[in-house]
Amino acid sequence: MSSIRAQKVSDFLRKEISLLISTEINDPRLKNINITAVKVSSDIGQAIVFYTIFRQEDSETNTEIAPKTLEKLSGMLRSRLSKIMKIRRVPKLSFRFDESIEYSSNIEELLNNLK
Repeated sequence: MSSIRAQKVSDFLRKEISLLISTEINDPRLKNINITAVKVSSDIGQAIVFYTIFRQEDSETNTEIAPKTLEKLSGMLRSRLSKIMKIRRVPKLSFRFDESIEYSSNIEELLNNLK
């Protein structure tokens, strides 16, 4: 039963965090961030937010985001989420870069080279 609740909280967090980043964050370093998934622990105390970064093809700038920036973002998001969510305790957010998209594109490229 708790896994269903954790899944619902996970889906809600993904939608709300994406919305908050797109509408309320004015930091130019975070304008290209995309939330791909959120995994919530079974006790809903921790949440891992997986993200990717949109890269413009004409831009050759470094698209890495500093961990300190993400730490500040997580605190601000948790504060905003506490006002939105109807839950007693908002999970602590930690950000991780989602490497699955790059991994799958590398595999696709390798498969195309085999042909």
